[in-house]
Amino acid sequence: MSRWPLWSVMVVLAVVFGGSWYLATFAFMPSDVPADIRALGSVISGVLFGVFFGLWLGRQRRGIGAAADQRALGRAIRRGELPADADADQWRQALTHYQQLFRRQRWLGPVVFVGALVLEVSLAVAGRPPFWLVAAFFAVMLVASVVQTPKVLRNSAAMLHELDRREHTSPLNDR
Repeated sequence: MSRWPLWSVMVVLAVVFGGSWYLATFAFMPSDVPADIRALGSVISGVLFGVFFGLWLGRQRRGIGAAADQRALGRAIRRGELPADADADQWRQALTHYQQLFRRQRWLGPVVFVGALVLEVSLAVAGRPPFWLVAAFFAVMLVASVVQTPKVLRNSAAMLHELDRREHTSPLNDR
């Protein structure tokens, strides 16, 4: 699977976020705001989101390295099973990157999602019922973060251990 060009990722992110933002304005903004103002705000927020997160995703992919282009990487992270044909250098770089990322996620995820959840619940209690939907989203994200993070850390550590084992038992090391 070849990597999408960075500009196409930015465009997709901008369109999806801008469209979602436009739809969300009907629930969260006063009804007297004209449609053209809503559309302009959605275009601006979509472009800013697309550029910022597109660049951030590009940076993350560079940190993962060449293994980022392989579908097997995501499957391996989920299952904790290293493919038999895994290139040791590429996979070591990718797995080390995931370990660093998820070590930060171990404390940062709950802090961010609990903070957002508290904010959304306070807005919902203050008389804005649509914010209950956003609060539910952040509650689900909190649970997913708390469950997924230790699993990814365990799986990546096990695969790094397997890479070490393969390198030490390789016939090339017997020379």
